Amino acid sequence: MDDIASLVLGDFQETIVDAFGSSLGWFIGHSIVLFFALSIFWAIKNRHHILNESGWGSNNLKDISVIILLTFIQYIIFTNSLNFPEGASIGLALFSTMTLRWHVLVLE
Repeated sequence: MDDIASLVLGDFQETIVDAFGSSLGWFIGHSIVLFFALSIFWAIKNRHHILNESGWGSNNLKDISVIILLTFIQYIIFTNSLNFPEGASIGLALFSTMTLRWHVLVLE
């Protein structure tokens, strides 16, 4: 059998297989991948309803995109240039981004 779940989930799939055995772990991993694929398909299919009825606008999506982008850039700098540990880097990057966001919104 093809193991698509290992390609998508990586080490998490190995943890599932170790916990539940090879057959049940394979089934659970592929169920998770199928659930995510169907969720993405459903969200794309109902995107107009989600955009119109969720209360989220383009400003919210831009804000979230900028937060993710700035956090990712800082994470890369912290891990590659400064050789910080990965866990500390993501925490520091997220904290720095949210502090910058607060400064921009409140002190504007």
